[in-house]
Amino acid sequence: MARYGFIRTKEDIKFLVLYAMQFLDFPVTFESVVDICTWCDDGFNYFELQEAFREMVETGHIADAPSDGESLYVITEDGCEAARLFEGNLPYTVREAAQASALRVVRQLRRDAALSTAVEKRADNDLIVQLSMQDVFSLRMNVVSRAQASMLERNFRKNAEKIYNVLLDALIRAYDEKEDDPKT
Repeated sequence: MARYGFIRTKEDIKFLVLYAMQFLDFPVTFESVVDICTWCDDGFNYFELQEAFREMVETGHIADAPSDGESLYVITEDGCEAARLFEGNLPYTVREAAQASALRVVRQLRRDAALSTAVEKRADNDLIVQLSMQDVFSLRMNVVSRAQASMLERNFRKNAEKIYNVLLDALIRAYDEKEDDPKT
């Protein structure tokens, strides 16, 4: 199988992971590391990344972080030192892609953390869906089914910024009072 990309050895994969994790200022899942690193180069696969990552946890370059259930990881001081020492082994284009990818993932994780949804059942066929974007806006809506509530939650998580803009536009629009007057 032909390999395309600059990262081909296990050591290269380790350098890439450590370099990318330097840009993360909070614990992340292994899936986030995969997202960052596989976006940078096509010279390695998931299983090679997984093996290299597991070895770095064993050597103390990456550490488990305390969490509420899911496994989270942080780069250790030894990992940061190794990343600084060996970052020159990574091609410039890979370093640039790793930085851009890490920042992309950080933005997405922060955005997702700012969103929350909840469903409260009041009675049969009477639910309230709470949709919130932390420190920006919150919306409560009545719906008649769990399926409808799930659809609102899913759409909100995908499109919170667009929904906010539509609501803001509707609220600041200069409505013509004649349109609202039933006498005309």
